[in-house]
Amino acid sequence: MIVEYVQPTTKLPPHQLIFNAISDADLAASALIAAKAWLQHTVAPVINPPSSLEKTGRLAIAKRFDGIPRLMVPRVARWSKASLTDSTSREARLPQGWHFPILLRAPGFHTGRHFIKVDHERDLPSALVSLPGQDVLMIEFIDVRGGDGKYRKYRVMMMDGQLYPLHLAISSDWKVHYFTSDMANHAAYREEEAWFLENMQDVIGARAMDTLQYIQKELGLDYAGLDFAVNENGDLVLFEANATMVVVPPDADSMWDYRRPAVNRILHAAQQMMMKKIR
Repeated sequence: MIVEYVQPTTKLPPHQLIFNAISDADLAASALIAAKAWLQHTVAPVINPPSSLEKTGRLAIAKRFDGIPRLMVPRVARWSKASLTDSTSREARLPQGWHFPILLRAPGFHTGRHFIKVDHERDLPSALVSLPGQDVLMIEFIDVRGGDGKYRKYRVMMMDGQLYPLHLAISSDWKVHYFTSDMANHAAYREEEAWFLENMQDVIGARAMDTLQYIQKELGLDYAGLDFAVNENGDLVLFEANATMVVVPPDADSMWDYRRPAVNRILHAAQQMMMKKIR
């Protein structure tokens, strides 16, 4: 049901379970409000209640977990482009307290779309022009490169109170996504990922594992994903925590066979969660 396009007087069909698929608090705030109103007409169990999703926007997550020991969260602020650009000279400048390099992101986009790194002040005007919309998210850049100069981004799924490793992406570029990473080109990277998938705590350490469990408890979501790195001190650096993340099965190539058990565990956990909810 697309809640924004259904009349409030429409009667819900017979149902045993509601799965809230509205996942992006930055993009779909109005949909979450509408969903909350609809849920007043049901007593069925709900997976990912909208009231919990509302607190998972990028800015909200940064504020929510700021100052937690052993957890680093890049600072995030939302600015209008106009507030960053002088109306007369057309020059752009950072707000007080911010320093280059910074990351700029158009709100509501994922998979690296409209997400750029700005290293110098001279590049800020053109960077702002290149992004859609009137506002931008300004994000603190935290350099989490390892000793080999590579960036590592871990993804762990939250499912019904449990944590499941989904993948590790290793890349030479700061903007790490699995589909643009170096995983397909390096057997050693795939071996490292395979070890993570079967031995998560050994790889990220007990300190980071405890932090993940804390974040999961605080979010209170039935289904969500966590993207993070681990710095040289063993602290967890949180990039994203929300329900927008999907579990994509690996390609058919046998090169990815080592990933299939981890994906299957997550899919099985999702099925079990839904069955448990309706009992």
